[in-house]
Amino acid sequence: MNDQRLHRERHRMTQSNESLSGSLDETLGIEGAARMMRLGLEAMKELVDKGEVPAVRLNQKHTVMLREDLIDFLRSEGRRQAAERKKSAVGNRPAANASVATKPKRPSKARRITPPDLRAYEQADHQS
Repeated sequence: MNDQRLHRERHRMTQSNESLSGSLDETLGIEGAARMMRLGLEAMKELVDKGEVPAVRLNQKHTVMLREDLIDFLRSEGRRQAAERKKSAVGNRPAANASVATKPKRPSKARRITPPDLRAYEQADHQS
């Protein structure tokens, strides 16, 4: 009977620890968030200070973020940047129905018609 109670207690504690570690995996400190986002510590702090990433400051030393909030930030920021790239790419392309304009040719420089006079060089070579 004691063995069964001990077994149940161990099982309950194991489940409790697993749920606790699962909830800890859902929160990150500044260092963990910076690692997840592949940012430097100062860049991560700046995102938190600007309010771009939701975070809770527990005291002067501890800031906690939800992993899901970081994922949401990456998702929305990625979509925003993709839209900007798409907009700038579309702005640089000519419209499909526009005629293709060719660049006007630059006038070429006048070429030398008469060859240079090399007699002075030839005489210097023969004198040496």
